[in-house]
Amino acid sequence: MENKLLTLHTIYDLVKDNPHPTTSLLQSNELILRQNFPWDEVVNHLNYLQAEGLVIMTQLSVAAISITDKGLQYMLELTPVI
Repeated sequence: MENKLLTLHTIYDLVKDNPHPTTSLLQSNELILRQNFPWDEVVNHLNYLQAEGLVIMTQLSVAAISITDKGLQYMLELTPVI
């Protein structure tokens, strides 16, 4: 699996059990703790995923990341393969 999709999978894992996964906001440290990539590479992944409509990044006091309906559906379709 491509590294950027591993980042999306990490986001999905963090929100999948939430009753409203697309409204869950993740902080960057939640990704840093679960990724084996340097932060600058994770940021590149997030920029790509946002351009594809799979995640939304919002700048609050710290960056907040949420998965979109499209990203959630993408991971649900991919999950049996993982």
